[in-house]
Amino acid sequence: MTLIGPNMEVTEADWHSMAAELSNYSRGRFWRDYTWHASRMAVIDPERFTSIFISPDDWVGMLRELENYRRQEIWDAFAARLARMKLIDPENSKDIDINERHWQGMVDILKRCIMQNNWIIFAAHAHHMKLVDPNRFTNISLEQKAWDGMIGKLEEFRQQDIRGKFTKHASYLKIIDPKKFKQVRISAHDWEEIAAELQAKRDKNYWAAFAAQASRIKTLLS
Repeated sequence: MTLIGPNMEVTEADWHSMAAELSNYSRGRFWRDYTWHASRMAVIDPERFTSIFISPDDWVGMLRELENYRRQEIWDAFAARLARMKLIDPENSKDIDINERHWQGMVDILKRCIMQNNWIIFAAHAHHMKLVDPNRFTNISLEQKAWDGMIGKLEEFRQQDIRGKFTKHASYLKIIDPKKFKQVRISAHDWEEIAAELQAKRDKNYWAAFAAQASRIKTLLS
């Protein structure tokens, strides 16, 4: 059993179900789903995740799709995939090159999101960039407008009672700027709803969605 928060846990049965889902993705060669699911399991219980076998074929499958995004210069998808791969296997990921042109392509997406006031995509992409290269990310000066926009979107999710999106967005903000995130209030009622969302995914055997919610809770409380 892995405790991820007050009255929230990932049981042995949960873990085995998530591992079985991961195996299904590997057999089906669904590398996007595989990458996302494996990275979430790595966040939920990093120590236990070391016992999950990532085969050479699994890694090559993920890497091949990553390189496709690089060739096509789809930098948001590239950043998202690489961020997940770094969570799965930090050591192997060190060999993946990111030159200044690649990084600038990612930065340009952030700039476009600011111009469009698209704070959902901005938060997701900034979160991925922070995971891809924390040192480079510190050189990016995020405007107050961007933080306020992301906080405004978080409040929208709270008011609309969209708890899955609330948890996801909040976890992105926590990664982007842990210091500023300390000012974000998550109420007791919010936590009750977040826990209920986790339980709902378990009850429906939606193990990919369960892993997503559990990993975000772990991030918020770490």
